[in-house]
Amino acid sequence: MKKRFPDVMRRAREASLKLAKAANVNASLEGDLNLLKDYRPNWIKKEYWEKMINEVWTTSKWKRLSQSGKNNRNKLEDGSVSKHTGGSISIRQHKKRMQAMLKRPPTGVELYARLHTKRSTQEYITPKAAKVKEAYESAMVAKFGDDTSCHPLLDNETWCDVSGGVKKGRIYGFGSVSDPASFLEGTSSTITSQEVVYERVRNEMRDEMDAKAAEMEAKHQQMHVCSLAKYDGKLKIRGMRTEDDWMDMK
Repeated sequence: MKKRFPDVMRRAREASLKLAKAANVNASLEGDLNLLKDYRPNWIKKEYWEKMINEVWTTSKWKRLSQSGKNNRNKLEDGSVSKHTGGSISIRQHKKRMQAMLKRPPTGVELYARLHTKRSTQEYITPKAAKVKEAYESAMVAKFGDDTSCHPLLDNETWCDVSGGVKKGRIYGFGSVSDPASFLEGTSSTITSQEVVYERVRNEMRDEMDAKAAEMEAKHQQMHVCSLAKYDGKLKIRGMRTEDDWMDMK
C-alpha cells in the first residue's frame, strides 16, 4: 500500500468517529473504541475492522502507549514542549529511508539529528536536544578516540550517560526503541503482537487490492476480446474479408 498503514488506520478511526457522532453515539478516539464497531468506513472490510478493534486498539498496551504519547506531547523539557520532527513516520521507517539514501546504516547521531532538527535550518528543536548531541560526541571522542570511523554506530552506555539514562523503559531521543545500538546494527528483533496484527492486516489488504486489480485487468481484456469478436462478426455479415480470411489466402 502506498500510504503508510498506521496513517490509513488513523484516518479510518477518524472516519468511523464521524459516523458514530452523526448517529448520536457518545464516542471518542481516547475512549472505548468498541463503540465504533458498527460504524466501519465502507472502504475497509468488516473482518479487518473488527480485527484491529479487538486485537489492537482495545488492548491495554495500545491504550497505555496512546496515553503515553499524549503525555509526552504535553511534557515540558527545558522550558519548551518535548517533541521531534519525525512526523507520523516511525523511527524504523526513518532509519530505512536514511539507509537507502546513505547506502549504509545511519549512525545514532545522524538518525537523532533527523528526528530532532528543523528541516529548514538544521537547528535542534530544543536546547536539550542540542546539548545531548554535543555531549555525546565529546564523550565518544574521549572514549574511542578522534577517528569517528572507529566509533560504533551508537554506544548505549555513553548515550544514556549524557541523556539522562533509561526512563520508563525508554532512552531519550529514540522513541520506543529500547536498545538503539542493536536497532541501528539491525539485530533488534522484538516484535509485539500488535505489530504482528498490523502486518497481517496490511498484507491481507494489499493482497486483496492486487487481486482486485488483476480481476479488473482480466475483465478489461475480456471486454476487448468480445469487442473484437463482434467487430469481426460484423465484417463477415457485410461480406468483407476478416484478418483470418486474409491469412487463409496466403
